[in-house]
Amino acid sequence: GPTVILADNLDCHVSEASVDTVSTELFGILEPLPKNSTSVCQPLDVGVMGPLKSKLRKKWLTEKPVVTAAEKRLAMIQRTIQAWEEMPCDLIRSSFEKTLPQVFML
Repeated sequence: GPTVILADNLDCHVSEASVDTVSTELFGILEPLPKNSTSVCQPLDVGVMGPLKSKLRKKWLTEKPVVTAAEKRLAMIQRTIQAWEEMPCDLIRSSFEKTLPQVFML
């Protein structure tokens, strides 16, 4: 059967053009997540992306400027790897703990 791709409900992610592209080129179905579901369905958005973007921004501001597109891509990849390696594992774990439903044992 077809592949189902879940996307946040940002208009450009679930536009008619996006739905058509996923359908015709990927032979899949694009389904948006319910509105206001980020805190439940996207744990990395809840607690990781903000700190990661902050680290990326700080690194970018202190880097030597690069000129070519290839240099920019390489710098971006290296910056992202460095920033990700600096992310504490506890932060990632706690983001999932905050968003996943709690199961209580009685």
